[in-house]
Parts: sequence; structure tokens; C-alpha cells
Amino acid sequence: MAATVWIAEMTAKAPKWKREGFSTDAEYRSACSAKRKTEKASKAASPAAYAASHILKIMWNEADFHAPKVTITKEQLMMHARCSLFTVKRALIELRSEGSIKPIKNHRGGRGIPTTWRLCVAGCDHTPSDAQIEAMENKQSREAAFKFLSHKYGGLKALELMGDDGE
Repeated sequence: MAATVWIAEMTAKAPKWKREGFSTDAEYRSACSAKRKTEKASKAASPAAYAASHILKIMWNEADFHAPKVTITKEQLMMHARCSLFTVKRALIELRSEGSIKPIKNHRGGRGIPTTWRLCVAGCDHTPSDAQIEAMENKQSREAAFKFLSHKYGGLKALELMGDDGE
């Protein structure tokens, strides 16, 4: 009986917030809420024409659930939008020039090479999700530094070296 319980526990899938790297369910829900707010603001602020606004909606639909980031090829955008490569390229240029999207990785692209785009609010330097993403990155880097220092010097010395984080 105990063996079957142990096997069931070992084969159970971890909750989504754990698999995505968040420390709590509340932190995960907060990130998802910030993404939804950014999506609404981005769609409302974009003065893009029909094709470009349609491509922006597709990019938001394909974006990560908890972050305004999408990795997609031009061919995938063509398939989803049911338009030509020329239309997709023109729409990406328009969205990039107005500030709705920013390239993160592989922005030169190529046939079948996915580009990672950061989805933003046109005309704004700061979006609701930026603060959330920055806080998570700071927390992760602080945890990595503590782990390194605690292995090297021990837990108490690591706390002393890192100082107070304001919590």
C-alpha cells in the first residue's frame, strides 16, 4: 500500500507554477495578471492598420502565458494570419516602428528561423509586466548568488556578505 502511494507521488506532475520556475502560486498568478493587462493596453494603444493589428493579436495569442514574449517564425505568422510573406514582413516593420514589438533574439530571422519578440505597449517605455519581470529576475539572481556564496563560505557568511534585501 505504501509503495503505491510513493509511486503515485513520484509520477505526479508538478503544478504549472513550479514547472515555470515560480516560487509560489500567488507569484505566478500575479505575473499572468500583469501579462493580461499589458496585452489589453498594447491592443488599445496600437494605431496599426488591419493586417498589422491582426498579426499583433496573433502574436499575443501565441505568447507565453505568464510573460509578454513570443517565439515565432514568419511562416507561422503567415499560416495563422492567412496572408503573404510580404504582408507579414510589412506588418512586423510597422509594429516594430510604432513600438508594439521589440526583437530579443534572432531578429534578422530567415526561412524557418524563429524570432523571439517582446510584446510592448506602443508609445510607453514601461508596461505593467516590466516591473513584475524585473522583480522576478532580481529575485532569481539574488537566490543564485546566495546559493553560490553559501556553498563557498557557508550560510551565515553568505547572509553577511549579501546584506539586507529590504524585505
